Amino acid sequence: MALLVVLVAYGLESGVVGTATSSSAIPAVSAGHPSVTPPAVRPASPDAVANGATQSANGTGNNSTSFNPFCAKINTTVCVSIQNYYEPNIIPSSGYYASVEPGAKTDLPLFIKSRYDITPTTSPKNGPESPISLNVTGMLWNGDPYSGPDDGTVWHSDNNTWWSGPVLYPQDPSYPYWYTVDIAANGSSGSSAPNVFAGESMSWFIELTSGTGNVFYHNYSATYHFTYGGAWPFSPYPGIPQSDGSNATFSDIQVSAHPLAPNWNDSVTIQLNTTPADGTPTNATIGTAEVRFIETSNSVTLFDTSFAFSLNSNATAGAVNASLVIGPSYAQVAGAKVQYQVVVTDVPGDQLTTPFYEYNVSGNGSFLSGTFTDDIGVNSTPAAVADAAGVAVTIGAGQAVNVTIQSLNPGTAIDAAELVEYFSYPAIGERSVAMFPMTRLSSTVFTGGLPGLPVGSYVNFTIDAWDFDQHQLVSPDFSYLTPTFLTAVPFVPGNASFFYVYVYDNGSHLWVSNATVQVTGPQGFFNSVGRTQFGVAYPNASQSADAPLLLAANETYRISVSDPGFSSNVLNASVYATHVLSARQTLVAGSNYYVVQEGSAILFYLNVTPPAPTLSPSVAPSGNEVPLAELIASLAMIGTAVPLFFWWRQIRQRRKEEEKRVTL
Repeated sequence: MALLVVLVAYGLESGVVGTATSSSAIPAVSAGHPSVTPPAVRPASPDAVANGATQSANGTGNNSTSFNPFCAKINTTVCVSIQNYYEPNIIPSSGYYASVEPGAKTDLPLFIKSRYDITPTTSPKNGPESPISLNVTGMLWNGDPYSGPDDGTVWHSDNNTWWSGPVLYPQDPSYPYWYTVDIAANGSSGSSAPNVFAGESMSWFIELTSGTGNVFYHNYSATYHFTYGGAWPFSPYPGIPQSDGSNATFSDIQVSAHPLAPNWNDSVTIQLNTTPADGTPTNATIGTAEVRFIETSNSVTLFDTSFAFSLNSNATAGAVNASLVIGPSYAQVAGAKVQYQVVVTDVPGDQLTTPFYEYNVSGNGSFLSGTFTDDIGVNSTPAAVADAAGVAVTIGAGQAVNVTIQSLNPGTAIDAAELVEYFSYPAIGERSVAMFPMTRLSSTVFTGGLPGLPVGSYVNFTIDAWDFDQHQLVSPDFSYLTPTFLTAVPFVPGNASFFYVYVYDNGSHLWVSNATVQVTGPQGFFNSVGRTQFGVAYPNASQSADAPLLLAANETYRISVSDPGFSSNVLNASVYATHVLSARQTLVAGSNYYVVQEGSAILFYLNVTPPAPTLSPSVAPSGNEVPLAELIASLAMIGTAVPLFFWWRQIRQRRKEEEKRVTL
C-alpha cells in the first residue's frame, strides 16, 4: 500500500483524551496508563489466510531463518522491522540514525509485528482513531520542510489506507500478527509524482492508538532518522542533519588548478573531483559543472564569460571527475587580473559554489641562478634514467625514454627546450648526434622523448633549455644502454641463425634511421618487418621491433630495404644463413649502391659508386663454425675486410669531423 505519512496532531503526548473507560486492545506501557489485560488471540480471518497467512518474513516466500531482520520494540508485545531482504534497512539495531541512504525512488515497506491482534474488525484505516499510524516528517537538502497537500506542517498519507493486515504468521510465536505500512517513494494509484527527494533527511516513528469512545491511549516507537542518497552528502544550508555550512562545498568536491601562477600565453587546467564522501552510501555524482570567469586589466573588463566542464562519462560514483582548460587566448595581457568561481551541481540539481579564486597573468621572467639543476627539475620514464644522472642504467631494447622538465620557479617560463642525444653502437663503430625538440605543456613544463633502440646501444643525452631572454641552460649528462645480443639471447641452438642489417647513406654521410627493412624466409614462411635506428636493424618479433628473433639455419633469406632518401626503389639482397655466418662477399652491386656481407653483418651502402665486386663463396656448414657469440664480439673489427676497409674508414673519418662532443 502506498502509505507515506499519517497524522501526528493527535495524541503526541501519552495520556487520556476524553473520559470514557479504555478498552485498549494492546497493553499500555507508558507511565500513567492503566494496565490492560490482553484479550485472547483472535484467529485470522479466512481472507487473511487466503491472502498470505503463511507469508514468509521477507514477503517473497523465503524461509524466515534466511531473513530475520532486527525488529525494534514499540512496547513489550509489538515491534517494527523492514519487510524485504533487498531493501535498505532504515531501522538500526542500535541508536536511532540509519547508516544506509536509500535511493529516492525506493519504496520502504515496514512490518508492524504483534503478539496479539491489535486491529478489531471495526478499526478505521485512517484518522485519529486508526490503531496504526506511520508518522514521517522530512527536510529537503536546502533546509526547507517538505509537506503534503493536506497540511503545511506535517505530511499525510496520500490515500485513505494507512495500514493493511493482519497476516497471520504462526511460525513466529512471539509476533504472529503482521501488519504493513509503507514509506512510499511515489504517490498512490501508480502516480509518478515523487513523495521524497534525493538528499532529503527523514524522521519517522510508529504510533499505536487504542481505546473506544472518548478515551484513547497512544504508544510510540522511538523516532528514527535516515537520509535519501543521490545528493551531495553535505549541504551548506543550516538546520538540517547534513549541513556542513561553509565547509560543505569542499567536503563534497575537490578543485585544483595548474599552473597556479600562469605566465603570458599559458593555458590553465582546472580539475574537479568528487570526494570519498560521495561514494557509498551516498552515491552522489556530478551532474553539471562550470567556471564563471572574469578577467580585467586596469579596471577594464576583458572577459566576462563561463566555461562548461567536460565530465568523465566512464567514472563511477565516488570517483567522478571533470576537467576544463582555459586556453592561452585568455593570458595575452601581462598583469591582467583573473577571477573565477566553480559552480557544480549533483544529478538531482543541488548546487555548490566555491569562493572566487584569483590570479594575475605573470610576465615570463628569466632563469634565476643560471645553473640548470637549480632552475629546472627533470623526471623521466623509466625513472632511473633521470634519477641516476651521470651513471649509465640499463633499459630494455626498444624502450622509449620520455623526459619531462619543469621550471623550478613558477614565474620563469621556458621558451624552448630540446634533447640532444649522443648515440653509440660499438658493433660498427657508429657514433651519431641527434636533436629531439621538446613539446610545451605549459609555460613552465616541457616534455619530449628519445626513441627505442636496438640491442647493444649506448646513449648519452643532455637537455638544452632557453628562457624568453634567450639564456641557455645545459643539463648534466644522462646515460643509458640496452642489453647486448648475448644478454637478450643467451643461447642460440645449432639449428638457428641471426644476422644484422646496416644501412648507410653516402650522400648524407649518415647512418640511416627509419628505413624499412623486411626479411622473408624460405617459401614465405618467415616475414619480419622493422625500421632502422641509426642504421641498425635485424629480424625482430612482430610485437616488439627491437626484440631479436632467431632464424632457421641453413636457409636463404631475402632482405629488402626501402629508404625514402634513396633515389632508387626497394633494394633486395639474398643471404644464405648458416648457424654462424662467416662469408665475406659482395651480394649485390648497382649503379649507386652495393650490398656486402661481412659475416653476420649485411651492409647496404647507398648513393655511392661501388668498387669492383670481390666475391667469395658462401661457407657451407662444416661443424667447425666460430660460435655466434665470438662472431658478434668481432664485429667491431670487420672494417679490416676488403672492400669494406676503405669506405668504412672514410665513414668513420667523416663522423669524427661531424661530432662535436661524445661522452661514453
